[in-house]
Amino acid sequence: MRSMFVSLESTLRSTASLAIATVLGMVAIFVLTGVGQDPLQFIHSPADYGALLLKQPTALRACLALDNLFIVFYETTFVTLAILAVRAGGDRTLARVALGALLLTGALDLVENCHFMVMLGAAEGGVLPSSGEIAAQVMESLVKFHVSYFALFLVAVVFPRATAAGRTLAALSWGVQLPVGILVYVTPPAIAVPLVFVRFTYFVVALALVAVVFGARRRSGGSDAPASLQDTRLPAAG
Repeated sequence: MRSMFVSLESTLRSTASLAIATVLGMVAIFVLTGVGQDPLQFIHSPADYGALLLKQPTALRACLALDNLFIVFYETTFVTLAILAVRAGGDRTLARVALGALLLTGALDLVENCHFMVMLGAAEGGVLPSSGEIAAQVMESLVKFHVSYFALFLVAVVFPRATAAGRTLAALSWGVQLPVGILVYVTPPAIAVPLVFVRFTYFVVALALVAVVFGARRRSGGSDAPASLQDTRLPAAG
């Protein structure tokens, strides 16, 4: 009898795909309008910050709405991924720590978006954010991203590497997302802006690789688990 419940693998593939779609939507808005959260994650004077908020309020709200959807999709993806990684032989404790850091990232991401919306509403009413409020927001954004860098680095440790896609994801998480993420905030704008797009690209590619690893259906036994991960044991970290 076919289960009435959607499998974890199907859930992961669906939410990873939806997360990719929302990221691409945010990138499209930024490319077409120059509006997005990224410029708001750096220090500006109150007048310049207010100008960024009010540049195209409708576009900014659309971007924030997509990002709120992205939070739901990527958090669901990583919750299911943690369960599946442990089933495939990943270390349970490391998976829990990685998931905890990712859940914290999602909470910080939501706080960030809500604050952007509050500041936008205030700016539309003629009240610009103060230097202190801007600094606090940038600090929160920095904490959010650096928690996510740690979480994604740790995900690569527990992620199944029995396939080329799994090994590629681990390599990108260790060799691209971590150094690029750190450099975004310590390099001049001429370098940081292109690196932001590299960071976007990593998220899209990483989510696609997650879907690929858990995308192959086992042909026997009626299970939706990928055959390549059956009884897989990860090599010891380091």
